[in-house]
Amino acid sequence: MKFMGRVGFAVAMTGLAVGSVLGAGSANAAGLHAAIAVSGGSWVYGVSANAASFDDAIAQAVANCGAADCEVLASWANGCGALAESNEGVAAASGPNRAEAERAAYQRLAEITPTAQLANVGSANLSGARIVEVVCTSNAR
Repeated sequence: MKFMGRVGFAVAMTGLAVGSVLGAGSANAAGLHAAIAVSGGSWVYGVSANAASFDDAIAQAVANCGAADCEVLASWANGCGALAESNEGVAAASGPNRAEAERAAYQRLAEITPTAQLANVGSANLSGARIVEVVCTSNAR
């Protein structure tokens, strides 16, 4: 899946690769797992949902991304994840449901695009911020 490339991608990748796991414990915590992977070079992304483990979810998302430089931006268990983009970058985050995942993605995007938070409250979309994809496990709340 393609989306527009953004300047802040490297910044978002660095900030999101650390700790964007909802309910993280062991690598194979109980429940259903999902992930979002993004390529910085070819600006494509891949997703997975309902995998048996975090490792499986990550492998599926990277494979679905299809580019050699795909990296996981978010992985989670038993919930939803959202991929957001703006004129300056991309970000991903997770939450227990679609609304919380979208809110968290906008908050992460706001770290590189301060006006992105405005998109979350219905204000004028000055940054071009938008949700690109939302993925939920089948047992999300």
